[in-house]
Amino acid sequence: MVRLNQRQPNCVVTVKNMNKKNSTIEYTSNIENDIEFSQIEEWKIKWQPKKVRRRKYGYVTYKLISESRSFPDSSFEHQALTVALRTWGLRTKDIRFKRVKGNAKADLVVKFATNKEDNYFKERPNVLAYAYFPNNRAIGGDMTFNESIWWSKNGEPVNAHELMPEQYPPNTRTKLRTYNLIHVMIHEGGHAIGLKHHPTCKQCVMFPFYSGLVVLHDQEGHDVGRIQEFYGKRTLSTQIIDYFRRRMQRKWGKK
Repeated sequence: MVRLNQRQPNCVVTVKNMNKKNSTIEYTSNIENDIEFSQIEEWKIKWQPKKVRRRKYGYVTYKLISESRSFPDSSFEHQALTVALRTWGLRTKDIRFKRVKGNAKADLVVKFATNKEDNYFKERPNVLAYAYFPNNRAIGGDMTFNESIWWSKNGEPVNAHELMPEQYPPNTRTKLRTYNLIHVMIHEGGHAIGLKHHPTCKQCVMFPFYSGLVVLHDQEGHDVGRIQEFYGKRTLSTQIIDYFRRRMQRKWGKK
């Protein structure tokens, strides 16, 4: 496997083809090397925050510095980011995630940017989002989401008038393609804390193709097992884990 440069975005999911008639989209990844090896050579750097007093874990801090036009009447972006990072934090012993506000520095800086605002999106307008591995630099762990597309809570098509009332009348039957923000945030969050793509597991959140999945794959060598190799295994009852999985699927999963 060819290692990625530390300053090169880790995860890039692109829209390869779009059928305008039914908005069917095919996804691919520009990280071909992640699909060509049989054993994952994991990233070597991880977050090692200072342990909380009398606790076995430390906090990786995060901050959302811009919001999305897709949710003008709510702060769903903040909720989605919290849910996405908590999905990982519930399964790890060494780290938890803590939101910071204002001028406070954050380990993970998250933002939305359009093709005009972000050179990476400008050069690759079909990219949905990208993130950086932990790399002991200020940019490590940062995530950027494409604001030139439409995001939603579950990736279902949305009536065009709801998203673009100035262009579509209230009685329009047109629906616009959207992308599940929580799924992509979980995926990018995995990269931000050190996980590479899983090359073959289509049921894994870290599979390099967009799927809309919002539940981590539990089997050894997949999402949960891999992140626990980095940050240890958090002891939770099966009932708690099952409850969280059902709640995630019910609220944010594909219908």
